[in-house]
Amino acid sequence: MSQTRTSSIREIAIKLGVSTATVSNALRGTGRVSSALAAQIRLEADRLGYVPDHAARALRTGKSNTIGLLVPNIGQPLFPAFAQAIERAAKRRGLAVLIGDSQGDPQQQEFEIRTMITRGVDALIVIPTRGTTIVPTDVPVPVAVIDSAATTGNVAASDHREGGRLIASHLLELGHNRLLILAGPENSLVARERAEGMCEIFRQAGVEPALRHSEATFEAGSVLGRELDLRHFTACAAAYDALAIGFAIAVKDRGCSIPEDMSLTGFDDLMWAQIVSPPLTTVRQDLEAVANHALAFVAGETETSAIFPTELVLRQSTARPSAFAKGGRHAE
Repeated sequence: MSQTRTSSIREIAIKLGVSTATVSNALRGTGRVSSALAAQIRLEADRLGYVPDHAARALRTGKSNTIGLLVPNIGQPLFPAFAQAIERAAKRRGLAVLIGDSQGDPQQQEFEIRTMITRGVDALIVIPTRGTTIVPTDVPVPVAVIDSAATTGNVAASDHREGGRLIASHLLELGHNRLLILAGPENSLVARERAEGMCEIFRQAGVEPALRHSEATFEAGSVLGRELDLRHFTACAAAYDALAIGFAIAVKDRGCSIPEDMSLTGFDDLMWAQIVSPPLTTVRQDLEAVANHALAFVAGETETSAIFPTELVLRQSTARPSAFAKGGRHAE
């Protein structure tokens, strides 16, 4: 079986004119391989039907070839995308993924961790439920935590604070100075990092934004969009796309046009951000990089944590404040 694996790597290397080491590194997500070449190598591997014949060597038990992935709420739009990214990274290492859902409940999170360990997973990747801390030394398998730079024991995360800075800088450059932040849950470190990044840039410019906390859901955004007095703001920056989209639908029902009356931004670049009208200016995370680093950590390929840059995605939901918006005559 190992001979088949070697032959497949050699075939890919010959086809693309690279070394077998480069192919191996690209398939495992290690080494210095450009993203373009790595994508080309993975495409050729898929074409050949290449499947690794063993699990990542550094996994502690090496018995089940299975990684446990625990998410806080699989019903929230971001987490299925994370799960897909983790599964792709695991597949390149010949590993399967067992997914658990904490359902936003700390006790359920503990139960899922115990259950996965009982089922013999070789390692765990945990996106923790808000307000909880994962202590790796309390878990008998390698653990990678994906949350925020401020999270104790975090192994891989996007630079949420910098993403907030990108949004704030964009709105200031457009000329907005009457700003609303839909800051998400108060007990979420990710939401806090995003909102604090926004506030940092706004305050440096002498602008004091209004903050409103809520759950990070479409429904919460809709409630805020129905209840807030929009006349005070020319722009709204949401800490999550779901909040922004719920808010957008509600304010449109009140006669507020985006971006003519109010600019709007989100965070995460969910699928809905691209198809809502108008398409949403937002911040994109590099889920593939975060997932691959988490896998590399539990596989023993790296011992360091990493924070990955985010990208501002400009779409049609932001514009310079119009005379109408500056006059504070939004729908009541």
